[in-house]
Amino acid sequence: MNKQEKRNVLIIYTGGTIGSMPKDRNDTSSPLVPAPLEEVMKMLPDYNHDSCEIRIENKWVKLGTYSFQNPVDSSNLLVDDWVEVARIIGSNYDNYDGFVVLHGTDILAYTASALSFMLKNLSKPVILTGSQRPIFRTRTDATQNITSAIEIAAAKLLGRTVIPEVCVFFQNEIYRGCRVKKTDASGFKAFHSPNYPPLGVAGQRIRIARDLLRSKTQDELKVNDNLEQRVISIEIFPGMSADLLRSILSIEGLKGVVLKTYGSGNTPTHIEFLETIYKAVQDGLIILDVTQCVSGEVELGLYETSEKLLSQGVITGMDMTSEAALTKLMVILGVENNRQRAEDLMQISLRGEQHESVYHIHFAKGRMKSDERIIKIEQTALMTFGEEQFNMEHLENAILRMAGVRISGDIESGQINLEFFINISDSAAVELSEGNPHYLGRISRVWSQDTGWESVAIPVTEKVKHLVEGEHTNQITIVNRGETAVRWERLNIALYTD
Repeated sequence: MNKQEKRNVLIIYTGGTIGSMPKDRNDTSSPLVPAPLEEVMKMLPDYNHDSCEIRIENKWVKLGTYSFQNPVDSSNLLVDDWVEVARIIGSNYDNYDGFVVLHGTDILAYTASALSFMLKNLSKPVILTGSQRPIFRTRTDATQNITSAIEIAAAKLLGRTVIPEVCVFFQNEIYRGCRVKKTDASGFKAFHSPNYPPLGVAGQRIRIARDLLRSKTQDELKVNDNLEQRVISIEIFPGMSADLLRSILSIEGLKGVVLKTYGSGNTPTHIEFLETIYKAVQDGLIILDVTQCVSGEVELGLYETSEKLLSQGVITGMDMTSEAALTKLMVILGVENNRQRAEDLMQISLRGEQHESVYHIHFAKGRMKSDERIIKIEQTALMTFGEEQFNMEHLENAILRMAGVRISGDIESGQINLEFFINISDSAAVELSEGNPHYLGRISRVWSQDTGWESVAIPVTEKVKHLVEGEHTNQITIVNRGETAVRWERLNIALYTD
């Protein structure tokens, strides 16, 4: 195909059930294998093979095609295949209005999520689809899925709403690519978007929920094709031993882990289990907590069992699917070498994969001696803005979080009594407390050596609005009103935006 020739939709064929036909064309009971793309296209209604056009209502949509050299079932696809698809879209981006990827269903949710993060500044539709029955069989869902995907991708030509996202079309619904999961192995309604509504529904007409779409960007498309493959997904199960977890987290070269936990982010809290996680984090591993549940979200700190994970340095995956979490981790670690920035980016919604973003202002870890009354903690890093600019108008909540807190010294237990101020002189902090505009809050509780690491969260929403928009030096002052030595591993202000 001449790359200078302007067409409407590029069909990218990877293989899968959608294009499978009997290996022996004369024996329909012979094993199914992916057929050449030409044979698949000929099965489509209103398709003109000679002109490479398909009629959608009263218009002809010009199609280009690209096929993997060896189409395969999706369970055999590799990260290199995601890279190939992304690069094909990138190299043909200016020549087409939209793209359709024909794909097997088994890992389609992973591919859709991966492409969502790999294609930065996407402004055209990229629609993935597949089928539960091969295209040559009766009652196949393949033809409707393919033709509907083409119609969505050709929205510009047809005068319809353009979806500037990676999407999955399956059984009459359009889903955001980084929100979808395969939930049925055999039924035609194989996919579901548990935490986000469909972007559109196909009936007699295809209706798009415009208010759910991401804004179209004018920036140039960038293909992030360097994925870090040294990541792993671990599902916690009852009776899982610390030794087993330790052996997994000790895999040489491992960079990141998606930890699939119970409910809203809970795991066992026995000391061997927690110490294993703490050591892995201290050794530089990024551990992201997502729920095993089909829907819902992780809320680290909601229960004691998840609060312990937060104290060990585990970060929250909020309401991301495990597929989105794993592929996002691969893409972020592929482009970001700084561990702290990578952790921050993992908690910012980049493609609408989670319902909110958390922007962090980081301060140094430290300790206070029992006779030390005041200490200043400097900001250690600028807030990570990620790919979407922070907007104070979208601020929903702000929390000062001190994590990995424990008492120091030889005492068995003691009262920790600390007050927090921001951008204030030492003398003013010692003399003033509540009511002062610089006052953030207080922690006052008994800690023991048996308590171990814990985290403390103080709501500071109204106190921090000047931090982002103002020119203040971001410096936290801690006043020790007690006589107990204390240390902490992490101190930050987390800004939650919708």
